[in-house]
Amino acid sequence: MKKIILLFALCFSFTQLNAQDIKNLGQFDANFTIDSGELKGKLGGATINFSGTAGPYGRVYVTLNFSNKLDNEVGLGEFTGYAWSQVEDVITQATLQGSWKFNGKTWTLYSFDSLTDGKIMMWQGDLNMINRTLDLKVQQIE
Repeated sequence: MKKIILLFALCFSFTQLNAQDIKNLGQFDANFTIDSGELKGKLGGATINFSGTAGPYGRVYVTLNFSNKLDNEVGLGEFTGYAWSQVEDVITQATLQGSWKFNGKTWTLYSFDSLTDGKIMMWQGDLNMINRTLDLKVQQIE
């Protein structure tokens, strides 16, 4: 019994050593509307352009390129993209990369992004093609 408890304690401590602690430095909502889209066929994916507002970045323009490189049928894939905004004389740009999952009516998107202002953003959101909306919860992380 002592060996089992010791083994459990060791396993738990090793998992805690490898755990990641992501510090949230602030959160804001970002709400977009689909401006245009292009379907490139099953293996080619799709490109969708959005515009909307994103917290301190004001009006933001986003292009997402969706793909399914694993060619699976379970409703999973990846995306890359680009975003930019201008607030007064400051232009901020971002590269976007993440994963998507189809939920039957909407797509859930997850992303980690690098910005030209030196920040890293993590976000999760829902893409609703029927309503033409993309609603995100964005967090700046350390």
